[in-house]
Amino acid sequence: MKNPAPSNYEDWLSLSETERQAVHQGWNVYNREGFGFAVCAAGRLAIQSPTKICHVEVGTYHGGEYVLHAYVADEDLPKMPRQFEQTFEGFKVFWMPKSECR
Repeated sequence: MKNPAPSNYEDWLSLSETERQAVHQGWNVYNREGFGFAVCAAGRLAIQSPTKICHVEVGTYHGGEYVLHAYVADEDLPKMPRQFEQTFEGFKVFWMPKSECR
C-alpha cells in the first residue's frame, strides 16, 4: 500500500525517518510532487545549521529524489559532513562551497 503524503510540514515531521523515505520514494520529483516539503526542509536547515549557510536550494538527484544543496564559506566546507552523508528532516544534504554558488 502506498503511503499517503502528509498534508502539511508538521505531519511530515511526525513521520519516522523510514516513513519519510517511503513517502519520498512515492513522489514523482520530476513533476515536483512533494516539492514544498523539500523547500521547507531547506529553509529550516538554513535556520538551524550551526555553520552559517550562505545559500540553500533544492536539487533533484538522478535517482529521482530531492537533495538539499547547502552552500557555506569555502573555509567551512572541510568541517561539513561528506556529500550525502547527512540527512535533514528526510532529505539528503549536499554541502557545497560558496565559491560555486550560482
